[in-house]
Amino acid sequence: MPATAIAIHLRAARIYTKTLWQTFSVRISGRILLAAILTGFFTGLFVALAEEFFSRDEVFGPAESLATFVPLPLLAALLVSIGLRRRHLARRMTGVAFLTLAIPLIGIGIGGANVLQQMLGGAIGGGFWGLFFATRPSRAGAISE
Repeated sequence: MPATAIAIHLRAARIYTKTLWQTFSVRISGRILLAAILTGFFTGLFVALAEEFFSRDEVFGPAESLATFVPLPLLAALLVSIGLRRRHLARRMTGVAFLTLAIPLIGIGIGGANVLQQMLGGAIGGGFWGLFFATRPSRAGAISE
């Protein structure tokens, strides 16, 4: 292969890399991600404590589950958004709280997890769901060569 063909091939690969990088470049807001992790953590804490409190009689009925699964994630989202002094995040954190409740917390709660495990699962789930709210497209400029 002649040297000019190799140079053309390398230049084409470099252009493709620039285009690929600029297409998939995103920024992650650390404050929103931290708020989401804290929201998941407190959702896990509140739900686990409510489950422990309401299931002392070994029965977790419909009224008890309604009292656990509706207001407590909302309370966690509002406490985090007010505590961090970012009230504009309340809607996003409400979404994170209910998504965290739906996917990791109900699953590990059914499996018989204790409070610490649900708090850890809530923090991990909050971080995962928070990524969807914390990412935004980046205005990637020219890449230094």
